[in-house]
Amino acid sequence: MIDARITKVIQEIPKVTTLFFDTDLGAKPGQFGMFWLPGEGQRPMSFSYGNAITVKNVGPFSAKLSALRPGDMISIEGPYGNSFDISGSSVVLIGGGFGIAPLRFVAQECYKENIAITSLLGFKSLEDVFFEKELSKYGDVYIATEDGSCGEKGMITCLFNTVKHEFDKGYCCGPERMMAAAMEHFGKHMPLQLSLERYMKCGMGLCGSCEVDGLLVCKDGPVFYQEQLGPSFGKFKRDKTGRKIPI
Repeated sequence: MIDARITKVIQEIPKVTTLFFDTDLGAKPGQFGMFWLPGEGQRPMSFSYGNAITVKNVGPFSAKLSALRPGDMISIEGPYGNSFDISGSSVVLIGGGFGIAPLRFVAQECYKENIAITSLLGFKSLEDVFFEKELSKYGDVYIATEDGSCGEKGMITCLFNTVKHEFDKGYCCGPERMMAAAMEHFGKHMPLQLSLERYMKCGMGLCGSCEVDGLLVCKDGPVFYQEQLGPSFGKFKRDKTGRKIPI
């Protein structure tokens, strides 16, 4: 476990915060770390920069993370898991809600490799939109909101036909039903990599909580090619007790 000091805090939107730390862990886009706070335990978090995570305040642990300020300390294990394969000449990023956080890191690395980037982003409403300015630094950005307060009105699927399928590869992260829809639409035309989120206790392949069709998200993923995913993808997950439940 590595102790790191918070160096900068950016409030992206009221409930989304990016925390930069002073330790270079050598993380790659798609990988995650296990972040530990005294008295609160640890949680897996994807990297949104090589030296930062982006946190959504949705519960006690994330609230404590979001409240950290420059100078505060945090303990980190990792990076764990595999990463996105950054290659090709033209790619599409497909992100729903908070799943956009790790895709920012993907865009940054694609840009360094002179890869053309198009981003499709889906949110509930304007107040949930974040990283759109960051991603616009790297290429074209299309936004959909369910209430129509920003961009196109509707689910992110309404953006799928706004771009042609002339991409070498697609990268996808977000709600699993959305990713299943993206796989159905784009997976016929290009290789698609998807970053999955599952309940994790250990992050090291020991507890089995993140199992999906015989694969462990923490150890075999969290990034998978579409052909690796089985019938549970987009339909079932495991809860805290290990019981399989509908998504």
